[in-house]
Amino acid sequence: MNMTFKEKSAWGSLVALALVSYWFFPAAFNAATYATDPAGLVAISIGCIVTLIIIEAIYQSVIAAVDGDASDERDALINLKAERIAGYVLGIALFTLVARIIAVEALEWVETMGALTIAVWILFTLTVSEVAKLISQIAFYRFSA
Repeated sequence: MNMTFKEKSAWGSLVALALVSYWFFPAAFNAATYATDPAGLVAISIGCIVTLIIIEAIYQSVIAAVDGDASDERDALINLKAERIAGYVLGIALFTLVARIIAVEALEWVETMGALTIAVWILFTLTVSEVAKLISQIAFYRFSA
């Protein structure tokens, strides 16, 4: 089964994002919840961003050197469809986050969310949206004619 450059790119980005997120989010939620100083969260964030950039740069360079970057109308259409799905996921996730914040404040639950925790949740929703985009891109490449 021969994959296009864009499909290989989506697979690599999905794997890299999943690996970095697997390490980042538990550490970030822990730092945001229990730390009083945001320096730890900033250090974790910078480390993960640099790691993701390095992984992506190496992987994208390798597949570009092997295959070249040729895209066509099919790639553009698949990207548009995947972006639309990612937008829906982002909207639903952010709406859910805002509803939870309002519910926590309105019901005066013992567990309140601090600003750092909310920031990490926003990053989480953005990541989920990007994962949804990459998965839908891969699905469109695999199952479209």
